Amino acid sequence: MIKELFETITLTPQEKNVVQYIQEHPECLLNINAKELAKLTYVSSPTIIRLSKKLGFTGYHDFQLTYVQEYMLHQKNLSSRLTKESSIDDVIQILPQIYDQVFHETKNMIQKEAFVRTINYMLQAKQIDFYANDNNYSEVQSACLKLNTLGIRAQAFNTLSQHYVDTFQPQDVLSFVVSHSGKNQTMVDAAYYLRKKRSRVIAITGILDPTLELICNESLYIDSSLHHLPIPVMLYGLSIHYILDILISILTIKKDKLEKA
Repeated sequence: MIKELFETITLTPQEKNVVQYIQEHPECLLNINAKELAKLTYVSSPTIIRLSKKLGFTGYHDFQLTYVQEYMLHQKNLSSRLTKESSIDDVIQILPQIYDQVFHETKNMIQKEAFVRTINYMLQAKQIDFYANDNNYSEVQSACLKLNTLGIRAQAFNTLSQHYVDTFQPQDVLSFVVSHSGKNQTMVDAAYYLRKKRSRVIAITGILDPTLELICNESLYIDSSLHHLPIPVMLYGLSIHYILDILISILTIKKDKLEKA
């Protein structure tokens, strides 16, 4: 997660020097404080604090704790890689570890307040629509089946029909738009038209590009990076599945409580 933040946040020249030093010396944050890091990178201590907050942390200590956790996980996973020479036994043993990393990194990006608001929106809506394409579409289809089982009307689309959107009342429908890159033009256009019609929209997206999340009311973040595979296969489908199952599980619990009340 921090590596992705380094690549997406706009930094000052001084902050870039700090980031470059950290990337060249990845073990440096394990045992040094903000003042020591500032001295090593020839910047002031306030610059270190500002960089930490710009990355979304409360301060340097919060940044350092998260960095150390990710660094230790990365070191642990160095031995959990699949290569073109991996045997069937390697795949059987290592793939669950890769899955665990995807879930762990997705969990680290969860913002509880956004989930609370999203659940409330789902409970208020008469209809829930999902927009996704390619591999993401099968994930939202699965979510629709689960929601319909709960008695919640849900449907999936791989493109937006303006005629359909023009026929419903904006307050009745909650829409989820899914794009692991955050810049899939079909999904961006769908979100833009829905918001133009004053419909509430939730993005399920990665953090590499803010295009989609800037349009939507809320954003739920997925892990959209590569994970130890010898071929360029993305495992973000697991991350999407995890996010959707969190929402559906909470809805199940809330609906059960409401029915018993």
